[in-house]
Amino acid sequence: MNADRLFRERLHAFSTEFITYARYMANGGVLYLFVILSGVLSLYYRSLLAIIPPWFPLTHGLALVIALFVTRSPHRTFLLEADLLFLAPHETRLDGYFRKTQVYNFVVQSSGLFVLLLLLSPMYAGVVGANGVQLWLYWLVPFLLKGWNVHSSWTFLRLSAKKTERLYTLVRFGLSYLVLAWVFSAGQFLSFGHVPFGGVIAAALFVWLHAHMRKIQAKLPLQWYRLLAMESRLRQRFYQFANNFRDVPAIQRQVKPRFWLTAVTRLLPYGQAYTARHLFVKTFLRSGELAGMYGRLVLIGTVLVLLLPVLLAKAVTAALLLFMTAIQLNSLWRQQSNRSTGLLFPVPAPAQRRAFVWLRSVLLLLQGAVHIAAGMW
Repeated sequence: MNADRLFRERLHAFSTEFITYARYMANGGVLYLFVILSGVLSLYYRSLLAIIPPWFPLTHGLALVIALFVTRSPHRTFLLEADLLFLAPHETRLDGYFRKTQVYNFVVQSSGLFVLLLLLSPMYAGVVGANGVQLWLYWLVPFLLKGWNVHSSWTFLRLSAKKTERLYTLVRFGLSYLVLAWVFSAGQFLSFGHVPFGGVIAAALFVWLHAHMRKIQAKLPLQWYRLLAMESRLRQRFYQFANNFRDVPAIQRQVKPRFWLTAVTRLLPYGQAYTARHLFVKTFLRSGELAGMYGRLVLIGTVLVLLLPVLLAKAVTAALLLFMTAIQLNSLWRQQSNRSTGLLFPVPAPAQRRAFVWLRSVLLLLQGAVHIAAGMW
């Protein structure tokens, strides 16, 4: 077995698939919407900085946001279901393979971290007034923490108890926040007199975690089922996003009960003529990706409309997000068309199309009403 060749083959297969679907997404128009929206935000970025009140602890806010980003470290391993049978017995010979996957995850996640730091750097330099060494530390320390979090989270994935793993994740977040807050405040965070308690606590947590990591690495094997489940979630998340622009045969639909939203369907009239509406409303509410996507777009649009100072910028941003939502909701029709629901619900195709158009119109009107209300606040 050649672990290096195996990694190159898996990486090449995934990269080919990613580039193929990325072309469809780029041709779908959403890329241009992101460019326009980024241009609007950059145009009014200084105005957004001006509304930050002087009493707001910006250094702690920046440390909190960046700590959340560096702590979250999902691991793409390119594993397949057949690997449980063919690769799991050779776990001791795959150290080089998994080291390369950690490097890959660090590089990919660091690109997102770079964009976040680039977006927040004017706040740190302009509002806080950092310069010189502080700016160098601002750019260096988060990447060091990201690398350490990728390595440590990989070690803690060996734990079989999820509650214990979540406890270690909370400790990793606390350590990352302490280090970032201490660095961003130039050593003033939790400092009393000449004693930097913030740095001392962070060092103690790091030693404690490192000791536990050594024990876990020595005693526990890899949890192959957990690694495979994580890889499957990452793949399905990408497939779900790409499915908005092109049908993805490999996608696996996820359904969530969401009992707290069941009352919404009771608002619809009950009758044979409304069968299609009930079908599409329940499909949307129980969808693992569409309902969450819709809620995130409404929330993001509301925040942006509240923050942007000019009415024209608010209107353009709301219109762009409304268009993005309409594009995303089109996948609901494709999703329902590919299913064999006609055998259970013999509803004519025109009636299903009208029900879909009705639901999409209601959701877009609701989003528009929320954004208008936020703009008039």
